[in-house]
Amino acid sequence: MIAEIKGKLSQTGYNLNESLEDNLTGNFFGALRYIPFDLALRNILVAGVYPSKVGDLIGKISADFWSDKIEFWPKADEGEIDALLNFDDTIIGIEVKYASGLSSDDNIDNSSIVDNQSVETEDSKNQLARESRDISRKGAGKTKILLFIANSESCRNVYNDVVNRNIISNDVQLAYISWQSILVELKKLKLDDRYYQVIIDDLISLLMKKGFESFKDMQVDFDVDIDQEKFYSFYPTDSSDSDFESNSKIKGANTL
Repeated sequence: MIAEIKGKLSQTGYNLNESLEDNLTGNFFGALRYIPFDLALRNILVAGVYPSKVGDLIGKISADFWSDKIEFWPKADEGEIDALLNFDDTIIGIEVKYASGLSSDDNIDNSSIVDNQSVETEDSKNQLARESRDISRKGAGKTKILLFIANSESCRNVYNDVVNRNIISNDVQLAYISWQSILVELKKLKLDDRYYQVIIDDLISLLMKKGFESFKDMQVDFDVDIDQEKFYSFYPTDSSDSDFESNSKIKGANTL
């Protein structure tokens, strides 16, 4: 409904992929606006966002009514992002993908800046890079987050590529959450208000209809380094330290 209100759905079908993504964006976030942020969307993002440190930042946001905090497809200097959440201390730009990839990219690679601080970074035309610069300008004085939503494989590939190339604005935190993870977290929500729960159940049905239940998204984000000597051994041993005996008898077995 939101996508149609905003004129994002083509009447001729020429931009079918974009229409599907815009419709999904409007249906998902448009429906969640009716539920307090603290009860639904915050919990989904805190549990499912990678890296988890960005989820921790989102967890610090406290908001009840938030329909006035979200803007759909706002125009900016370098393009248009799907949704913008503007809270008192945090701004979150959201880019949604469903059936297509990023709308623009190039070969800009600023990875050398990590080792050589004298190297000047070059602005990339990559869609997420452009959106990060817009968020940087809009979110002065706030915690700035750019959240990418897509299927699990696309999320990981795009995130790793963009981070490795060092093309996101330095003051913007890039993170992602897959539609598969969103579906998992939606299923965990059990709200006391039955009207709120109807909305959650409808969103679960929507994402299942889109086929996201067929994937299992496993994200592992350890805060500790694994020490092979403490966790497990890679080497064979000549003897076992285990020493046990059993006094149990197998029923029906012959004894000597």
